[in-house]
Amino acid sequence: MLKYYNELIYFAQKQVGDKEKAKDIIQETYSKVLEIREKFEINNERAYLYKIAKNIVINQALENQKLQTTIYEENIHLSPISEQPEEILIQEDQEKIFMQIINDLPQRAKEAFILYTIDGYSRKEIAQILGVSSNAVEKLIKRATIKVEEEIEKRGF
Repeated sequence: MLKYYNELIYFAQKQVGDKEKAKDIIQETYSKVLEIREKFEINNERAYLYKIAKNIVINQALENQKLQTTIYEENIHLSPISEQPEEILIQEDQEKIFMQIINDLPQRAKEAFILYTIDGYSRKEIAQILGVSSNAVEKLIKRATIKVEEEIEKRGF
C-alpha cells in the first residue's frame, strides 16, 4: 500500500493546493483504509485509497466552507454505486485479470480450483470428477489458491 504514497500526496496536493494539508489527508486516508482492511478484503488497494482520499478532500471542503446543504435524496436521483461507469470498469478489469490468472494455472489445479470456488463442488465431488484422491484435490486447490493470491498481490488489486 505504501507504494502509492507519493502519487496520493500529489493527487491530494492538486486538490487542496497545500502540501502539508495533502500529507494530513493521505495520513487519514491510510488510517481509514487500515481500519477497513481489518474487517473487509480490499481487492484494488490503489483505487480504494484514491476513493477514500477524494472523499476526505470533499468532506474537508464542505466543513471549511460551512456550506448549507439541503437534504438531497440521492437514491432517487443517482444510480447505485455498482452501476456507475467507473465502478463497472474497475470490476470488469478485475474480472479479466482474475480470469487470466486462473487460465495461467496448471491444468489440474485450474480444474480443481474452478470446480471448488466457482462451481461450488465439494472436495469429495471434485475427487470423483477428476479421478483422484481427496488429498490430491486438497493440494491442488491449496496450490492454486496460493498462486492466485500471489498473482493478485503482485498485480496490486
